[in-house]
Amino acid sequence: MAASNNHVFTENPIVRKLSRITDYGGTDVCTYKGIMAKLIFFIVVTALGVGLCVFMKMTAGFGGEIVFNEVIYEDSAPVVIYSNEVMFVAAAGIISIIAPLIATFIRPTIPVSGSLFCASIGFVLAWAATTFTDQYLAPVLLALVITLIIVFTMGFLYGMGIITVTAKLRTFIMTAMITACVASLLVFIGSLIPFTRGIVSQLMSNPVISIGGSALMVLIGTLFLLVDFDTIHQCVVKGLPKKYEWYASFGLAFSVIWLYLKVLELILKVMGRNKN
Repeated sequence: MAASNNHVFTENPIVRKLSRITDYGGTDVCTYKGIMAKLIFFIVVTALGVGLCVFMKMTAGFGGEIVFNEVIYEDSAPVVIYSNEVMFVAAAGIISIIAPLIATFIRPTIPVSGSLFCASIGFVLAWAATTFTDQYLAPVLLALVITLIIVFTMGFLYGMGIITVTAKLRTFIMTAMITACVASLLVFIGSLIPFTRGIVSQLMSNPVISIGGSALMVLIGTLFLLVDFDTIHQCVVKGLPKKYEWYASFGLAFSVIWLYLKVLELILKVMGRNKN
């Protein structure tokens, strides 16, 4: 595996806390096999969230009153949304925000909070793809393929030692993320101020800036994977107790899902640009 400094650092808040654990040693320790098994578990839970939404769509399981029934795209069937559907999607969206926070600050809840996060994200994405099929189905599937290619490529490059996670790389990731966060904050603040709202709107409508910003976030997400792989490697090498396999596996699952969302965002922006 790729070499690394003894100090483990990552911007992923889920994985970062692994570097602060001190109760090493013992016979029942983290293994790559155990982490992979739990990572697969979270992937399966995400797929179950997708499957639940698709099943409810196909069997009219949402029910309730129709709150939206319009033809959005030319030469396509009308988009129909039910009241119960809105509540399910809203609940899933709220869970997808709260669950990772709980997992970060209350580690023992990760098997539950992590599962809720994965299932809710899968549910929301499936709802968008099945409700707005003409607009989102192809991008959702394409983003999945691209994300898998990125994950396996980064895993291969790290595992073969072709890319080494160094202090300089971590510094670069930190700088890039801070820059992106500050820029996003300034854009948000600017959009609230009447004097700068028009300028912000013009900047964000610029395809070069919009697509370039999304591409930068995909790059940062890709680099996060390398740091996560290195952190997990260090945890196995140092012999963390086996209970932390849940923590490590969810940290990587979180990074993969976050990367997927950024890839999807980039694809949608590119497709929107091509249609103009």
